[in-house]
Amino acid sequence: MANCLSCQRPVAVARATCLYCGAALPPEHLTVALAAAAREDAPAAARAAAADRALVVLDLADANPDTLGRALGLPRYEAGLLAKRGGLHLHRVLDPAEAEAEAGRLGARGVTAVLVPEAEARVRPLRATGGTRAEGSLTLRTEEGPVTLRRDDVLLVVQGPITREYQTSFRRKRVDTARLEEGYRVHLHRTRETRPVEIDAANFEFGTTGTRSTRLEIDAWLGEIAGGAPRDDGFRRLPPALGPAEPEPRGALSAAGSLGLVSRRRRGEGDEGSLVLDNVEQFRFYSGWRAAVERRR
Repeated sequence: MANCLSCQRPVAVARATCLYCGAALPPEHLTVALAAAAREDAPAAARAAAADRALVVLDLADANPDTLGRALGLPRYEAGLLAKRGGLHLHRVLDPAEAEAEAGRLGARGVTAVLVPEAEARVRPLRATGGTRAEGSLTLRTEEGPVTLRRDDVLLVVQGPITREYQTSFRRKRVDTARLEEGYRVHLHRTRETRPVEIDAANFEFGTTGTRSTRLEIDAWLGEIAGGAPRDDGFRRLPPALGPAEPEPRGALSAAGSLGLVSRRRRGEGDEGSLVLDNVEQFRFYSGWRAAVERRR
């Protein structure tokens, strides 16, 4: 659910405008809704429709608040906040012809817009379960075999926190007060491949080079491989859109995580009907469209 900026009514968002008054919905709420629509529990028709849509992404690097307000129909204060944040912002998701028209309209009013096929933003990442670091390169174990990355292979790094929590069992009808630790994901987008390599900090074996905390070790690995590639951590500013967590890739750490879940349940922290929720799909969608824009620059 999201609130319309104009009438403030709650809207179940599968559209870019308020159902009640027609005003544009906040871009961050649109991102939340799109991530929710892409989950496996969404209707098949909604997932199929995503293949035929296009994203309109605003590039606000040099945006003027007055110009932005007139183009988007926003009050100057809200346009000023958006311009101050700068960067890239998801504006609309439309049919291709409508997206072209919207991008043309924005361009005529002085706002830069980039069009991205939604299917390109939803390419499934290649999950890495472990690896080793050498000078200027990473050798990773993935679900589909080994992958070697060098500095000139990295187009973009996207990283962000992952919210994780239990969904209360309807059968037990009680509030589950247990809290899961926040996760952390990194996507290494490659120059020659459209699928990013995904690293889950909680489910990655660093081998003999891992001697520090997980986050510090990841930072060291990124420093080794990223080179001059840009890094994006804007995902942290989005409100979480939670959905059922997918099974972890097979590995020693995933097995340890399963044992930990059993232990927590024995202590009463989450019953057998508890479902783990996270916003990984939201992160993947954000990372996907962000990389698609980077490829067009």
